[in-house]
Amino acid sequence: MKCIKSVVTGVALGAMALSLAACTAYDRASSYVTEPVVKDVKVGMTKQQVISIAGKPATEITMVNARGTCSTYLITGSQNVPQNYFVSYDETGKVLNKGYQSCADYDKNPQ
Repeated sequence: MKCIKSVVTGVALGAMALSLAACTAYDRASSYVTEPVVKDVKVGMTKQQVISIAGKPATEITMVNARGTCSTYLITGSQNVPQNYFVSYDETGKVLNKGYQSCADYDKNPQ
């Protein structure tokens, strides 16, 4: 009986820790949605439109595994925690994809 109680307690504590971690990740991600590059940049925009909204990126690369080029922005959000955010462009210079990682990471596994 003691063994079953220990297992149940362990599972409950694990579930609670996991839910707290999920809340923290959600809170962190929600703090970045007000950044112009996250909020205002849309798929299909030109690179010039993105630069006028978000400014100059931290880095720019020509991708190897994905097509086109990519710009990485360093955003801080309301919690002042730095976060990479990429904007990828197709061969015509229009936004193809965007998300919370660097261009180098995106190019390793483009989706």
